[in-house]
Amino acid sequence: MFSDKNRLTAVGRLPCVSLLLAGIAVCLQFSLAALGRLQYDPAAIAGGEVWRIVTCHLTHWSFDHLFWDATALIILGVLCETSGRRRFLGCIAASAVLIPLFIWMLMPEVDAYRGLSGIDSALFVLLATTMLRENLAAARFGWVAGVGIVLCAFSAKIGFEYLTGQTVFVDSAAANMVPIPLAHVIGAAVGLAVGLIRNQRAGNQITAAAKMSKKHHAIDTAESQRVTIVTPRA
Repeated sequence: MFSDKNRLTAVGRLPCVSLLLAGIAVCLQFSLAALGRLQYDPAAIAGGEVWRIVTCHLTHWSFDHLFWDATALIILGVLCETSGRRRFLGCIAASAVLIPLFIWMLMPEVDAYRGLSGIDSALFVLLATTMLRENLAAARFGWVAGVGIVLCAFSAKIGFEYLTGQTVFVDSAAANMVPIPLAHVIGAAVGLAVGLIRNQRAGNQITAAAKMSKKHHAIDTAESQRVTIVTPRA
């Protein structure tokens, strides 16, 4: 039997929010009326339907669009939520609000927006930034290089979308949609900002990991330099 404390701890580690958001997005895809009432629509928002600022992320243009966005959310959400729920929730909330607002200000010609990809971008960069910080502190430069390469690939993806007006994974023509790379840029900026926030607990864990790594390195160096003197028997 599990104690109440252990049960609560186990539940706290479950990626409940990630799975809930993905589940809601899947359910909404079966209702065209709901999609229309919840998508980003600047005219409707100006008329008082402010919920669209947040709910637009849960709507999608096609099941293909939904599949890629929800899959990314589940994978990235599980990794981010289970390692730090507060930062995960902060990243979700900030990106959910800021992405539509920046589209409103910088792209007033956009009359509709749907999708979780902007939030996915925020979580991706949050995860990458966290991994960079931890591996830099622990002097694991192989991991640092690997994460850097993945971030470069992510930047190239956004550049491709800006230059071609096409998406990399989703069949945008079949979905009758035009990608908005600005959403991914704003999401990435939010993820970077949240990832750079150093809370005390995380900072202590990273510092402890770095000290332990240096200690092990010093021990290994000492062992390799130790000279064993054998005195021959007469």
